[in-house]
Amino acid sequence: MQTGYLYQFKVVLSRDPETRQTVAHVPALDIADYGIDSEEALSRLQDMLVFHLECLVSEGKAVPREEGQEEGLYLQVRLPVGAS
Repeated sequence: MQTGYLYQFKVVLSRDPETRQTVAHVPALDIADYGIDSEEALSRLQDMLVFHLECLVSEGKAVPREEGQEEGLYLQVRLPVGAS
């Protein structure tokens, strides 16, 4: 059984016209990462998202939450109890 709060953030995928790499962007947090394809970009962004949220928590800052849910691609992160 997993405990902790589950955060979910919408992701926008695009292609960088210069490098032709896929860019994955979380607008709610204004963070992004890239990869040779969507799978790599999302994997790298997932790692960045975990790191970003852990930093916010360690600094005593509020973790943003997206309100509502529209159709689209989302990444999920579960932070331990007490981290949110």
